[in-house]
Amino acid sequence: MNSLNSNCMLENIIHVDNNHNMARKKTANLPDFAALLEPVSEFTSDIQRVLLRCDGQDPPSLSIAEQIASRLAGMIVLDRLKPGQRVLESEICAVLDVSRAPVREALRILERDRLLVITSRKGACVSTYSPKELADIFEIRASLITTSYVAMMRDHPAEFADRLQSGVAKLEEAARSGSHDNYTLASFRLTTGLRALCDNELLYDMVQSLALQMLRYSRLGFGTEQGMARSLSDWNAIVRAVSRGNGEKAAELVRRRMRGSRDAALAALEGEEKTSPLIHEQPGRKPLSKERAKHASV
Repeated sequence: MNSLNSNCMLENIIHVDNNHNMARKKTANLPDFAALLEPVSEFTSDIQRVLLRCDGQDPPSLSIAEQIASRLAGMIVLDRLKPGQRVLESEICAVLDVSRAPVREALRILERDRLLVITSRKGACVSTYSPKELADIFEIRASLITTSYVAMMRDHPAEFADRLQSGVAKLEEAARSGSHDNYTLASFRLTTGLRALCDNELLYDMVQSLALQMLRYSRLGFGTEQGMARSLSDWNAIVRAVSRGNGEKAAELVRRRMRGSRDAALAALEGEEKTSPLIHEQPGRKPLSKERAKHASV
């Protein structure tokens, strides 16, 4: 099913009374879920494929829960839903005019991908940023990405090179716009497009399972012109290595790019920690020292 049809399904099943929603008294300190009513974008379709562990094709059909989960995920990774904010089932039900059952299922999907934390006391909250989690995700994902890229360069050399060059060209266009959200979306589309060439289904699923959390942290590192410039420089170096057929050099550059993304995101977290409570260690885990985060193996 294409994005337009997915959107029509949601609009046909969800009755929206805008006057009712505008008149309803909004609960304090809760996000505005009006964005759930926005038309499905290419980015939302990419989110859907990641959440449902699909390959490069659109899923054949989407349940209401899956559509709601995809839209909430897009809001979270673009920081329209802030770390630590509560996500109440009742608020979403009121905006979309649906029962609690599909909303509850949507929240569980997001909990699986660590975008939400659900507790008996507070219910669902947007997961907070954590230096420990950042280092863990980048360490694991760097190994997975390097392995998958080497396999794709070996099994699909021409198509991999074409997708890489096309994606990096769009990255350059996004960088010229000066918008780190545009750059984030272009980066996400580049990496999801490359992953679709992976023939190892288990490896593909493992990479997909970390993709959205990785996107949240990468976006932090793209928050400055310097962060985008370094990322773009690393991608262009990878393009040159791939065009020369030097898989070993390309793998080394992929690892360097991941280290750069990790360090940029960590620096952004350290800056945010001084102004807002975005960083919280997960329960039961020891805090990650700055020195350990800096030298975490990737």
